Amino acid sequence: MSLPLQVSLAFLCIIYASSDVNTTSTTMSTKTPLYLGGYFPMPGSSYDGSGFVPATQMALDHINERDDILPEYELKMIVNNSGCAPGPAMRALFDQLIRKPIKIMTIGPCCSEPSKAVSGVGYHWNLITMNYGAVSPTLSNRNLYPYFYRTYMSAAEFNLVQVRLMREYGWQRVASIHELWEVFSSTVDNLLTLLKEDNITIIGAESFQENPSNQVKVLKIKDAKIVVLNTYEGMARRVFCEAYKAGLTGKGYVWMIIAWYTEGWWAKQDDSINCTPAEMTEAVRGYLCIDSTLLGDPKDNTIANINSGDFLAFYEERLQWPEYRDFTNNVYAPFGYDAAWAVALTLNKSAEILKTKRFADNTIRRLEDFNYDDVEMGRMFFDLLAETEFIGATGPVSFRTGDRVGITQIFQLQDNCRPGWQYFDEACYVTPSLALDHQMAANYCQSLDASISSLQGEELLEHLRNEDVLGPLFWLGDDDSATCQSMDVMSQTMVEKNCFEEINFVCEKQAELLQHLVALYDVKNDIMDWKDSVIWPDGEVPLDHTPPPVIVHVMKYSSPITFYSMCALSGVGLILALAFLGFNIKFKDQRTIKMSSPYLNNLIILGGILIYFWVVTFGLDTHLLSKEAFKVICHIRNWLLCLGFVLSFGAMFSKTWRVYRVVTLKTPQRIVISDRQLFAMVAILVAVDVVILTVWEIVDPMKVATYDLQPEIALSDLEDSSEVREIIQPYFNYCSCNNMLYFFSALCVYKGLLLIFGTFLAWETRKVAIPALNDSKYIGMSVYNVVILSSIGAAVSLIIYDDPPLLFIFTGTLVIFCTTVTLIVIFVPKVISVYKYPEGKPVTTMASQGGSIDPKQTLHDAEEKRRLREKMVKLEEAIRKAVNSGSLECLKESMGATVIDPENTNSTTDRV
Repeated sequence: MSLPLQVSLAFLCIIYASSDVNTTSTTMSTKTPLYLGGYFPMPGSSYDGSGFVPATQMALDHINERDDILPEYELKMIVNNSGCAPGPAMRALFDQLIRKPIKIMTIGPCCSEPSKAVSGVGYHWNLITMNYGAVSPTLSNRNLYPYFYRTYMSAAEFNLVQVRLMREYGWQRVASIHELWEVFSSTVDNLLTLLKEDNITIIGAESFQENPSNQVKVLKIKDAKIVVLNTYEGMARRVFCEAYKAGLTGKGYVWMIIAWYTEGWWAKQDDSINCTPAEMTEAVRGYLCIDSTLLGDPKDNTIANINSGDFLAFYEERLQWPEYRDFTNNVYAPFGYDAAWAVALTLNKSAEILKTKRFADNTIRRLEDFNYDDVEMGRMFFDLLAETEFIGATGPVSFRTGDRVGITQIFQLQDNCRPGWQYFDEACYVTPSLALDHQMAANYCQSLDASISSLQGEELLEHLRNEDVLGPLFWLGDDDSATCQSMDVMSQTMVEKNCFEEINFVCEKQAELLQHLVALYDVKNDIMDWKDSVIWPDGEVPLDHTPPPVIVHVMKYSSPITFYSMCALSGVGLILALAFLGFNIKFKDQRTIKMSSPYLNNLIILGGILIYFWVVTFGLDTHLLSKEAFKVICHIRNWLLCLGFVLSFGAMFSKTWRVYRVVTLKTPQRIVISDRQLFAMVAILVAVDVVILTVWEIVDPMKVATYDLQPEIALSDLEDSSEVREIIQPYFNYCSCNNMLYFFSALCVYKGLLLIFGTFLAWETRKVAIPALNDSKYIGMSVYNVVILSSIGAAVSLIIYDDPPLLFIFTGTLVIFCTTVTLIVIFVPKVISVYKYPEGKPVTTMASQGGSIDPKQTLHDAEEKRRLREKMVKLEEAIRKAVNSGSLECLKESMGATVIDPENTNSTTDRV
């Protein structure tokens, strides 16, 4: 014997005289008594297990009454209060070891910690510990507790059921939270091992001692959906309260808990939590719990030749005996009953073996010869107990490495009814097999905490039709009038009856939140027997993770009203351009129009028309076209915009360039610049665009790309913010390519240089006195219009690029406005001029037209006139001499290169 055990024994020898011993025995007989040590938590302990005592003693009485089990012996039990802690249990053990008679085996204790103490020490006295209530998986360790057996299942067996449920529902991510007690820590350790073997991920194994708040928050952060809880009842209330506040309960969450809490444990008054009863009810609703089968099948006879119903009747009767009146009814009492039977059957086998068995010292011994030093007999008991199998009050009983192997029950906390009542649509109904008048029926239902049913619901009526009742008429509700309403359930019609007539009735009350049996699981054979449906919110099995929200792609596009409105606006500009084109063609021979180069004017208008068409194509998208068609539009857009711009401003600048050449080149030679040359200039500008666009098309053609905008939470999820189930992903398709920036930059640089060149020409020709020839003022306005509006458009487009409808409206309006203003600035003055001077406007100077004259320019002009007058005097003198000498033709030829004949308008634009 180890030194610590010797010290403990010596200490307890001093105090054994004060031990509280209660010996319960059967009537005296001639049989040889065999004594068992009984350890039970009596009233006043942290857990009241006194209800095990009458059940265990009842088993001994049934055994002693049998002639085929231990016929020569009588089993007696010496009961001690072991409490639910190691200290009292050790004291009770040593008290029984010291006191005679010798105990051949022990039954109990109930709780795990005292069971470890009794079993760990009792082994050294060769005592088998047959337990009826401890659940700690540590007790299965044969190195620590070699002689330990139990009829109540180990928590490790419950872990097997939990893992089986996880496989059943496809849960691959689970979490655990437990109170820091050895019984729960060892249970979780075993669970983690099983999960690892089954390739199930444990995302968190949280433990706590006092306050579970932080651990619950961690589970929430880790997105725990399937949670296994191992705590005592009081701490379970705190965990569920914290989980409720953290949003870790209800729809989408599954909690698996211990089943041996008291009924309605969540609703008990508890000052340590700050949740209301209603909140606690919502928090715990739907949890799953696992327990050993408390009672076997009523159809099966037990080893005692009684069924489970008989056991309950005998047990409740025994609780009325005077010696048990202070004991508490315990639903787990049948495990104590089966523990006693397991011991008896083992001893019965041992008695037969001992008749012929010789021990190591060559002696033959009997059961009554057992002592605490008898290692051989203790080992024989151990081996025979492992082979013991029988049908007990709790069902089939057998052992595997000391642990009970049997049937487990799976419960779900759901709205349901107690036995005898039937559940329909969140209410409970019972149909008494008697007919009463209305008042008596109401009183009868009231005695059941119910009322007369109003018989609402086809399912209920169908049930009543199938019931074996006294008649087809049933009272409806409560009524104090002389006539009462009834219903004919066959025809579903209301019938008025005298309230004193006696007819059938149905009692109805609200369903209760109860642990409802949904399945039985045979751990040994891995067989799941579903008895009822597990109720999931919305009928969907919860997932083991928050599913990624469903992304609903919604294309953002311009509405038909927007598109057609912009098309109409572009159409107005197109009509205006065509009107100018018609005007230009009709009056091309009119002097004012002819001097402004009508054919080049047509190019300006053509460019505007192409830009108007570009606006229409800019509003097209994959909502109106297929992707392939939209890809073609992407190519067309570039060509329309580039060619439209270069045609309009190229023609405009080429006309100005001609004026610039005439004004700036001071030469005596005649300068001839025809329209054909100007067309060639425009063609060169167009060719540059064509080259850039063609290279673009070949090297990096346009393609349809998708741009995802900022995701939006679905409206339904905003109303229920527990989790996001759907995300609206707006997007739009646009034209793009890999090197778009480079090609776009090349075009912008080219167009920018063209605008700069045009601005230069306009500035240099600003003083030309013939408005029909000079559009410099209007070109300046057009360039200013384009540059300013383009700058504004580019800046704003960077802000609204992710809003296609708004971008279309803004850009389209800007382009239409810019193009229209340019056409109006160029052509409206010509229209006015033709209207005012149908025969052509006289060629005048700027001053004659009422233009403002700079004073310095005036002085310069005066000086110039003085010089001209001097030249004219000299010229007149020269002419006079020439006439006199007959050399006039030679004079004309020498002066022809500097004469402009204002009357010959056909060649005005061709020569100076």
